[in-house]
Amino acid sequence: MKKLLLLALSAIPYFASAQTTHKYLIKTGKLFDSETGQFKTGLDVLVDGNKIEAVKADKDLSGEEKKDRELIDLSKYTILPGLIDSHTHLLFREELQAGMDFSTLSLEKVLTQQGDAYRAIYGAVRAKAYLEAGITSVQDLGNSGKFADIALRKAIEDGLVVGPRMSCAGQGLSSEGGQLPGLIYQHRNIANDEYRIITSADDAIQAVRENVTQGANVIKIYSNNTPNRTALSVDEMRAIVKEAHRYNLRVTAHATDNQAVYNAVIAGVDGIEHGYKVNDSTLMLMAKKKVILVPTDGDSTIYANYAAIAYPGDKNVASQLKKMTDAQANRLQRALKFGVTVAAGSDDYIDVHMPYSAFSKHTLIGYHEEGVSILQLLQFATINAAKQLNMPNKIGNLKPGFLADIIAVDSNVDTDIHAIMNVHFVMKDGVVYVNK
Repeated sequence: MKKLLLLALSAIPYFASAQTTHKYLIKTGKLFDSETGQFKTGLDVLVDGNKIEAVKADKDLSGEEKKDRELIDLSKYTILPGLIDSHTHLLFREELQAGMDFSTLSLEKVLTQQGDAYRAIYGAVRAKAYLEAGITSVQDLGNSGKFADIALRKAIEDGLVVGPRMSCAGQGLSSEGGQLPGLIYQHRNIANDEYRIITSADDAIQAVRENVTQGANVIKIYSNNTPNRTALSVDEMRAIVKEAHRYNLRVTAHATDNQAVYNAVIAGVDGIEHGYKVNDSTLMLMAKKKVILVPTDGDSTIYANYAAIAYPGDKNVASQLKKMTDAQANRLQRALKFGVTVAAGSDDYIDVHMPYSAFSKHTLIGYHEEGVSILQLLQFATINAAKQLNMPNKIGNLKPGFLADIIAVDSNVDTDIHAIMNVHFVMKDGVVYVNK
């Protein structure tokens, strides 16, 4: 028995306990200050346990401050706060096939042929890839079965698997049918395995309480749920928002067209996911109410891969994609013009034959292709995303008292956003996971 116990203990990751009180002195080349949106040089980061103790000029560092610290020399690289993806689905993968469109039955296949156990294993593999790519926090917005996302979060927190810090929605709150197209009435209850179907304002309040009890950090709602035609009413969404705010939880809404965005905003939501089609007046209302926009826009690589898989040989795809990406860029630029806060989010669930986590970071490249500066898009993925995750004083910034989430990428990221793909160092919560 003693031998078995020793073997079990040896399987627990070293980082789960031994390094939690470690002290580091990290020398930086360039450091991204997410608060000011500037790159700074000549700075050192002092880490004590899981928090940043100080960020000081190297020349001002005293001998006492250097004492008893492990030195990590990252002076050849650019240091960023750990990246944050505000819209993930770690436990869901849509497998593309030729001719598939957005009325795909891929989710029905997941629910009826894979189940939560398979999805949990898949999610654990993706979570590890995300962390090792420098994405230290995510907001996982449903499509995880019955609270499998919260189980994955617990496994990460318990040190059973490696992954980013997770803010979890649990089941998304939706009107009849969820996003499962074509279910005949006899099988309509399959939607309950993936969504919490709302039947009234009172039921909406109960649904919030169910998710809170199961450990949700955020409430995800569907202001519209295309490809199905049903939608939550404004009264139902207001009830959800009021109840969620009682527990200091933010509410973020899937909303793809202007009416859905407007309805969610007047209902009081804190965030809008997607917002592909939205009028100027609605964007101005979002800015006034401080509603965050999470534009889940891909880049040219994602769309090229998608087209090659789903529409092989189709000569019209390129022009259609150009029209779509131009519209997305226009929407994003208008949102910034009117003062809407934007947070980075990938909506990474479609398998476009890229390495796990690459989709998420290519979304940042997509923002740059849409005309956003590198400095501003890095704020999308750090300080702005921290607000969307309801953690503005804990993550997304390299300053004293914040959690020690620190990554290093190629030094030229300030001039070439593609450098974001090359990660040389990852620390989450003061624990080193990648050090090349």
